[in-house]
Amino acid sequence: MKKSYLCAGSLLVLVLLVGLAAAQESGTVTRGTTFAVTVSGNPITAYDIWPKGTSSLSGEPGDQPPIIVPGQVGVVQDPPGGPYPIGDHPIKGGGTIRGDVPPDSSTTSATAYYAEVTTDASGYAVVLFMTSAATATGRQFHIEAENPANLGEDVGVVLGAATPPPATVMPLPMPTTVRVPLIPSPTTVPETTVPTTTVPATTLPTTAPTISPFPTTTPAETTPPQGMPVPAVVGLVAAGIGLLGAKRFRNG
Repeated sequence: MKKSYLCAGSLLVLVLLVGLAAAQESGTVTRGTTFAVTVSGNPITAYDIWPKGTSSLSGEPGDQPPIIVPGQVGVVQDPPGGPYPIGDHPIKGGGTIRGDVPPDSSTTSATAYYAEVTTDASGYAVVLFMTSAATATGRQFHIEAENPANLGEDVGVVLGAATPPPATVMPLPMPTTVRVPLIPSPTTVPETTVPTTTVPATTLPTTAPTISPFPTTTPAETTPPQGMPVPAVVGLVAAGIGLLGAKRFRNG
C-alpha cells in the first residue's frame, strides 16, 4: 500500500509563463526552472519515467515537454543515436515510451524526455526535470512512472524531493522490577577424614645380579697315551724268554 501523501500513477505538472511565479501552487512550476519528482515503489527496483502523452508535440523549441537533467546519479538514459532499450519498453495502454514522447527534432533528441531510475533500499528515487524557453507554455504534463517488469504495479509519484516518513517505532513496555529471593549462605560442611592404609615399602635390590658369561676358554686338549716302540717290546720278550730258559737249565 502506498503512502498517503504520494500520488499514484502519474503527476500533473502545470508549466506557467515566466512572471507568474506568485501564482504557483502545488503541482505547478514556472518555465525556466528545475523541479524534482520523487518516485516511490519497491526497494532497489528500476522504474521508467517520462512525460506521458506528449507525442503530439513537435519537439521543436517552444513545443517541448520538460526534459530530464542529464548526468544524474542512478538515472539512466538511452544514447541519442540508439540503441533504445529503455525507450522500447511497452507501457500501459499499448505502445512504447518512445512512441509516447515527441520525436527527435533539430535541437533535441527524444531520449531527453525519458529515463530509467532505480529506487534505494527504502523504495524511493528522485529525478530532476528541467524547463526552459523551449518548453511549451500553458500546458499540463503528466509525469508517469511505471515498472517495466510489472505494468500493473501501483507506483507513487509526487512533485518535489519527498522526505520518506519516519519509521514507525513500537513502544517497548517498561521493564518491571523482579524480586529475586535471597540465597542463604552456604553452611559449613564438616570435614570427613578418610583412613589411609600404609602399604609396606618393598626394597628393591640396587645392585643387579652378576651373571657369569659363557666360558670363553677352550678346554685343554688331552694328549692320548703314546705306545712303546716295537723294538723295545721285542727286546723285553726276548729277555723274558732267556731268563725262563736259564731257570730251567739250573733246575735240570
